[in-house]
Amino acid sequence: MFYMIDDVIRYSRIFRSMPVDVSEELRGWSWSSPPLAPPYPVKLTVSDITNEFCESGRFIYLRYVEKAPEQLQPKLVRGKFIHDVIAEASRIAKMIIYSGEIGRFRDEFMECGREAYGKLSLENVVDGSREIFNLLWSYAADIFSSSLAKAKARSPYLSVDSIAALTIPGISEYPVDGTLVGLTKTIRIDNLIPPSIIVEYKTREYQPIYEVGLAAYALAYESQYETPVNYAILVNVRIDEKRGDIKYYEKPVAISDSLRQKFIDLRDNLAKIVNDQLDPGKPGQCHPDCPYIKICKTI
Repeated sequence: MFYMIDDVIRYSRIFRSMPVDVSEELRGWSWSSPPLAPPYPVKLTVSDITNEFCESGRFIYLRYVEKAPEQLQPKLVRGKFIHDVIAEASRIAKMIIYSGEIGRFRDEFMECGREAYGKLSLENVVDGSREIFNLLWSYAADIFSSSLAKAKARSPYLSVDSIAALTIPGISEYPVDGTLVGLTKTIRIDNLIPPSIIVEYKTREYQPIYEVGLAAYALAYESQYETPVNYAILVNVRIDEKRGDIKYYEKPVAISDSLRQKFIDLRDNLAKIVNDQLDPGKPGQCHPDCPYIKICKTI
């Protein structure tokens, strides 16, 4: 969940055992030609493309055409809180290393947790937030402290920048310009670890559509940097705050032609709804976590 240099090496070996061939026309740098070229000027987010709430696409119609206010359901707020804690833990850890307080890293990290919790709990009102935060923060402290010790042991001549990169190689909330492939200007990858491995965290049960989201990020990254992205990691984070238990399940994903084409098809269908202002109608069954579930029934 918090990826260290050893994890980068581990996954590099895993990816070597799962080769993937990608067609040139389905690389992000082919954004100006079909089938990747966006047919509409509409720009969507990755969550728009991969939402599992609404099979008819009315979710998108209500958001962009009716401009209906959304109401995040408790599971979505909980998921955002967990995402925010993971990102904040990485940020604080790097900040401490750059401040020069490496000798008392763990103590500083735990002290910074008090302020971090206050800020994040105000932004996300979640039942059990204190327990969730403490579990994640303590886990991060253990992982980062161990990684820092290994980095320092490599050489006494490493710069602070090198130590930070070896301790926490990933970049949280990495921004990518998705406009060339029909996405918004600043989409954010949960974690980008070298050389170009996309990591996405999910807190609800696995859905195949999540893998299409990985393809969306890969295509956007390729369109901006013209560097191939062949693999990603989907991480399902499961926290039981009552039992004091954290579990996470990793799924390596090859960004294949089929995933890329699924993204293109979904993007085009949903963009057409917005561009032509077409109400696709209500789905056969509404998802209980849909942020538009109440207002959808009235429009």
